[in-house]
Amino acid sequence: MEKIRIKELVEFRTKSSDKSKRNFALKLKTRKVKEKKDDDKNGGGNYWSISNSSIYNTFKNGVDEYYDEKIKDILDRQKNTDSKRDKVMYQRNLDILKSFKEFDILNLRPTNITKFETIHKSVKIITIMNFPIYINPDLVFHFEENGKEFVGALLLLVPQLNGFTKANFGIFCEVLYTFLNKHYSDNYQISEEYCIAIDTFNASKISYIDLINKKAPSLLKSTLDEIKKL
Repeated sequence: MEKIRIKELVEFRTKSSDKSKRNFALKLKTRKVKEKKDDDKNGGGNYWSISNSSIYNTFKNGVDEYYDEKIKDILDRQKNTDSKRDKVMYQRNLDILKSFKEFDILNLRPTNITKFETIHKSVKIITIMNFPIYINPDLVFHFEENGKEFVGALLLLVPQLNGFTKANFGIFCEVLYTFLNKHYSDNYQISEEYCIAIDTFNASKISYIDLINKKAPSLLKSTLDEIKKL
């Protein structure tokens, strides 16, 4: 079975009729494995890399100094292009960066990170309920708390226009937590608070502890159950 991206689970949930859900589920279950060409981020290409790289660097380095420099760079690029497509791309990235200047991403970061993991391509597909689910975390990090070593992770969602609903947003976080539990739970404690997915389009976040505390629904199992039955 070809790997299933999390956004495809979200797409399945948005289908409005039983027929469209059945056809989409059948496609997911029967399509053949393709040759790997690019290890892209959910198929988003480079469209959002300008803004996402600044958000990534801000979180990883723990300093809020990347937004203004990148905003100035994008404004210069936007001014110097005649391409309408590029102007729109630059504007959308600008909108995200301006939102993140007001979004305190550093408050989501543990202060005592001890190291960052290298995430190998071979571990990015995890089996959940016999489905090969693909996830590409932006960062996996270790930190200490009360004398214990924890592992947390950050996943920056490739933006989609209008963002994700709170319910569908949570599916990304559930898969991220499953990824951490599968690969690191033998040696470390998995942080529920710092297992974080961020919808960069809306400058909003969800952590696994939000699912535990019922601030967002847990829909991964029910979604895979439905796909399996169709």
